[in-house]
Amino acid sequence: MTSVIKAENLKVKRTFAKKMIIIAPLFMLLLAIISGQYFVQNGYNWWYTMILPGLITLITALVNQNEEKKLNYRSVLPLPVSLKKIWLGKVTVTGIYVAVANIILLGGIIAGKLFYNTASTITVTQMMMATLILIVALLWQIPWCLFLSKKFGMLIAILVNVGGGIVLGIIAADKSFWWLCPYSWITRMMCPVLGILPNGTLAPVGDAMLNVNVIPLGLGLSMVFLVIVMAITAWWFSRQEVK
Repeated sequence: MTSVIKAENLKVKRTFAKKMIIIAPLFMLLLAIISGQYFVQNGYNWWYTMILPGLITLITALVNQNEEKKLNYRSVLPLPVSLKKIWLGKVTVTGIYVAVANIILLGGIIAGKLFYNTASTITVTQMMMATLILIVALLWQIPWCLFLSKKFGMLIAILVNVGGGIVLGIIAADKSFWWLCPYSWITRMMCPVLGILPNGTLAPVGDAMLNVNVIPLGLGLSMVFLVIVMAITAWWFSRQEVK
């Protein structure tokens, strides 16, 4: 499995997909700086509702395009290696890239809080916890977006995943049925972690949305959903044939 992961990493070594790891968080930091006193607040809220779903979608779409340019997966499908392992390798490499992008953003926002937006009430500990949750809870989007990109193309993948993150992530997060909508899990968990409501404003003290019990539930749902999506998409990929 290690050799598969190394091979998948080499495939995107000098591609734009890898550059996105740095470009996306730097772009987010620039937008946050423009927002002034809301640097930390908007830096995270805009990241997990818009930029991060977009980053995941673009990286997975570019990974798929990279394979399609190489004889439309003909260099992969005939290999004497389980296609499920290859799929897992792609998901793992993309997951590492997304984690690195989150860590870069974390470093930038911490620096911004210390030297630029010192009045923010969101602590470094809260930011670190939020980053860890983001890395874990959004993993299910990687195999999902890889599937969408290969099956329907980049445009559909962007419309579904980014649109879902923005629309459903905000609309469903403050509803009693939030746990039924995967796109609302992150937005809902960020309420008690960062104190940011789905609309991007800070929650007042005592707000019901600050209930920390949603964190273990949201993380548990995210991990179970990751296993389900991974299993289904890996099975689907293993049934692909050379055309």
